[in-house]
Amino acid sequence: MDQTHHIAADTDAVHERIVAGIAALEGVDPTALPPLFDAVDPDALAALFATTESGGRRAGHVGFTYAGHEVRVEFDERGDPVVTID
Repeated sequence: MDQTHHIAADTDAVHERIVAGIAALEGVDPTALPPLFDAVDPDALAALFATTESGGRRAGHVGFTYAGHEVRVEFDERGDPVVTID
């Protein structure tokens, strides 16, 4: 049975929350996972939803596969990211 897990994360640490979340699901140390960079550029992920020059926040989502899991990061207008791991 597939389960979906939602992980609230700080914008600056989204990449760390993804790795930590999958490591927890797999029951392994985060260092046992492949580099996140193999699936997505962590800096680009952070920049994608960073505050705009005018001070506004972007809203949207991005999804990718990492370590055999479907990962979705959603941001709302408040800039609060939610990481979903399937």
